[in-house]
Amino acid sequence: MIRISLALALFLCATRLYSQTKDAGLWIDIGLSRELGERFELSVSPELRLDENLTRWSRIFADASLEFKFNKHFTLSAAYRGGASNDGIHVDSRHRMQYGLGVKQKWNDWTLQYHSRLQFALNAAWSDADVDFNTTWRNRVTVKYSGLKKTNLSTAYEFFNAVSAYQEMALTNWRWTAQVARKISKKQSVALGYLIQRDLTDSPQHLDFVILLSYKVEL
Repeated sequence: MIRISLALALFLCATRLYSQTKDAGLWIDIGLSRELGERFELSVSPELRLDENLTRWSRIFADASLEFKFNKHFTLSAAYRGGASNDGIHVDSRHRMQYGLGVKQKWNDWTLQYHSRLQFALNAAWSDADVDFNTTWRNRVTVKYSGLKKTNLSTAYEFFNAVSAYQEMALTNWRWTAQVARKISKKQSVALGYLIQRDLTDSPQHLDFVILLSYKVEL
């Protein structure tokens, strides 16, 4: 009961922050995945992102990824993302490739995960502020608790470093997320989360506050 109360308090605080910002966001995604044998998993995830107090779509894209499970601790992955970006004036296409390494360690109901990913833009239409599509080294640490029936709690920090000749390894963005995921059947789950990020390439710098909605299906 104490754990549930702490989780509710976390999301109530996040909701208060959401109501105070003038530029709220909403990210909605659907994840479809299927295991290919014992070591491979294929997934497709379309996503829609809204900003400007949910009045404008800012990103629409889909990820297609393949993950290789080396063992219970290590994974390798490759992913392609294609979509479009909308800044209110122009709509531009976006394409990227991403390669990643994952490390996971579990202790009873607690899981610690580390993901390191290197992504490359495949088209020239990009900006330094577009961290989801430009050439970037991303590192994320996630802590997950699975001691509640059909419910997982998690929180994560992710850091973005630019990979370019004139901005070598400069920190360009960071994100913090908190999420509650709930199993609704053996192969389906829904999740509600909250994200805060700071774009360090903007002038003046500002924080983004985003509600996360997710639905996942194992095929």
